[in-house]
Amino acid sequence: MEPGAVRNADEWFRLMVETGLAPGLRALGLAGKGRRYRMVRDSHVGQVSILQSNLGPRATRFTLALSVSATDEWTSQLRIRPYLRGAGHAGTGWQERIGNLILVGAGVPIGDLWWQVDVGKPFGSLSREVLTTVREFGLPAMYDEIRSRLN
Repeated sequence: MEPGAVRNADEWFRLMVETGLAPGLRALGLAGKGRRYRMVRDSHVGQVSILQSNLGPRATRFTLALSVSATDEWTSQLRIRPYLRGAGHAGTGWQERIGNLILVGAGVPIGDLWWQVDVGKPFGSLSREVLTTVREFGLPAMYDEIRSRLN
């Protein structure tokens, strides 16, 4: 977009993902683009999917869904059901929303967690917060799931 152009919520969100989240997720060892980032580890595919919900033309919100599938399950499901690739997962294995992985108090998950992006507002600290959440809660949960499947 040219300087001075007005962006809507979808465009602002896309900019935040492209310039904030995507490079950070890649730095954490995930490969991907758009709203899906994957890692392959010990014959398993771990994925972080960014799910968006529009609040109107000036704001949008998003959360993260994580999944782990055995590589052969992943490949088999995508061959049988190629439409699942667009849904962000292969439909098998472990799946969890990021908020259910963050424990507070006496080990109770915080539950449904969404972040909000407002058009025109800086999103650098928001991107860093999301990436910290992935690093501190998401990746360890995915690694634990992979380890449990190997035993």
